[in-house]
Amino acid sequence: MAVQTDRLSSQSTTVDATRQARSGGVGVPRSLSRALVYLVLLIVVLLMVAPFYFLVSGSLMDRGEMFKIPPHLYPANPIWDNFRTIFTDYNFATYLKNSVIVSGAQTAGVLFFSSLAGFVFAKRRFPGRDWLFIFVLITAAMPSGQTTIIPFYLLMSKLGWINTFWPLIIPWWAPPLSIFLMRQYIANGIPDELIDASRLDGTGLFGTYLRIVLPLSIPGLVVVGIMQFVAIWNDFLYSLLVLKSDDMRTATLAIAVLSQRSQAATLYGPLFAGIVVVTLPPIILYFIFQRRLTSGLLAGSIRG
Repeated sequence: MAVQTDRLSSQSTTVDATRQARSGGVGVPRSLSRALVYLVLLIVVLLMVAPFYFLVSGSLMDRGEMFKIPPHLYPANPIWDNFRTIFTDYNFATYLKNSVIVSGAQTAGVLFFSSLAGFVFAKRRFPGRDWLFIFVLITAAMPSGQTTIIPFYLLMSKLGWINTFWPLIIPWWAPPLSIFLMRQYIANGIPDELIDASRLDGTGLFGTYLRIVLPLSIPGLVVVGIMQFVAIWNDFLYSLLVLKSDDMRTATLAIAVLSQRSQAATLYGPLFAGIVVVTLPPIILYFIFQRRLTSGLLAGSIRG
C-alpha cells in the first residue's frame, strides 16, 4: 500500500513538473516565436502598404511640399484639385471609360470561352484530348510578349484593327492559364453524376454547360475573372502598340503619357492623382469578391 502511495505521489510530481515546464520553459519560446512571426508579418504589410500610402499622400500635395526636406508624411493642406485637374484638363474620364470597355469585354469573353473549354477538357472524352490539353499548357509557358508582338501587330494591321479596341479584346478570349484553372475546378468541383443525369434527361452538351456547369463554377469564374480583369486593366504594351489616337487611349496608357508631361511641367500632383484613380478599381474589385476569390482558389482541390 505504501509502495502504491509513493508511486502515485511520484506520478503526480512528474505531472506537475511537466505542466510547469510547459507553462514556463516551453511557453515563453512559443510566445516569443509567435511575436516574431507577427513582427515579420507587420513589416511585410508596412512594406506593401507604404508605397500606396505615399502615393495617396503625394496626390494631395503640391510640388513644393512633395519635395520638401525633411519630407512630410502627410499633406499639411490637402489639394483635392489634383483629382479635379486630371478630369477637367486631361480628359481622364474618357480614358477610364475606354479601360472599362476593354477590360469588361475581354473578361466576359474569357469567362465564357475558358469555362466552356475547361468543361470539355474536364468532362468530355474525345481522341487527342490529353495531347491537346498538354499543348495548351505548353503555350502558357511561352513568353508571348517577346515572341508574338511583331506577328500580332502585322495581323492586326492586315485586319484593319489598328487604333480600335478589337486587338485588346478578341485575341485574348482563350488564355491558356484561364482554361487550365477552369478545367481543374470543373474536374474536381463538379461530380460526373450531375453531368450524366443532365444528359439522361435529354439536355444537350451546351445546355448542360449553361444549366449545370456554369452555375456551379461561379467561384472558379470569380478567380479567373479577377485575374483577367486586373491583367488587361494594367496592360500597357499592347495598348501602346495598337492605340494611336488620344481619344482611344486606356487609362494606363494615359498615365504613361501624363508622366512624360509631368516631368516637363513638374505636374506631379495630378500624375499621382491619376495613378490613384487607376489603382482603385482592382483593389475595390478584390475586396468585393474576397471571399469568393479564396473559396474559388481552394474549392477545386478540397472537393476533389
